[in-house]
Amino acid sequence: MIKEKPDFDYNSIKRMEDMSWFTYAQIFDDLLIVAQRETNCFVWKTSDGLVVIDGIWPKEEAYQAIIRAITETGWDPDTINKFVITHGHVDHAGCGRWLVENHHATTYLSKTDDLFWREHPTKPDRPETWKDFEIDCYVKEGDRIVCGDKEITVIDTPGHTPGCLSYIFPVTDQGVKHMAALFGGTTPPRNNEEGVKVQKRSIEHFIQIGKEMGVDVALTNHTAFDNGLERIAYSRKRLAYLPNIYVLGKEGFERFCQMYRIIMEA
Repeated sequence: MIKEKPDFDYNSIKRMEDMSWFTYAQIFDDLLIVAQRETNCFVWKTSDGLVVIDGIWPKEEAYQAIIRAITETGWDPDTINKFVITHGHVDHAGCGRWLVENHHATTYLSKTDDLFWREHPTKPDRPETWKDFEIDCYVKEGDRIVCGDKEITVIDTPGHTPGCLSYIFPVTDQGVKHMAALFGGTTPPRNNEEGVKVQKRSIEHFIQIGKEMGVDVALTNHTAFDNGLERIAYSRKRLAYLPNIYVLGKEGFERFCQMYRIIMEA
């Protein structure tokens, strides 16, 4: 049976704070995915070192899971030098504190969401979930985050949060080049009709830029929306002659993005 939309409910939100279990996979020559039950992040390898994109929950267990995945892959965690964040929610700013303290990582976020983060904490009664590091570089639509021999293209996709960002960047699979796109905020803001309208415009903008840049790889930062745990499990056991489950093709990328439209209508 094919489901019309992902299962995402109150229990999914509760599982975002479950730090008892992690998994990971090297899904491209130069890209790792690290996940717990509902939330994931990415580690991107460049000639200038490692870039962490989003950071799961602000728990040391999440940080250690990322370091363990990097080490077991055979990469050097000491080369982490950038932390790129999609938006100002604690389950994505996550373990930035340890990335900054232990690796002196340069941090990237929109100025809008840095202010949003300061003024409207997601969990104001729980200071342990609050961002306790500074943002070094504010980025916006059209900016390029240069990472050695590669760069990340920044796209403004507000709605989920006022300054939500999405990212497009190159990856390779067995030496073959692909273009990956990560939509920063999957769900619309709650009880905010104007925010929903903004989110709809952002989805269409993201799809259009993705088409223009030849995106053929779709990434998400929550496992509930892309059969994430199943895709990771496949990738961990994938043999070299089997297809990469993250490579959807250009038309497949557009079909995948239909999910975001379905979520908006729901």
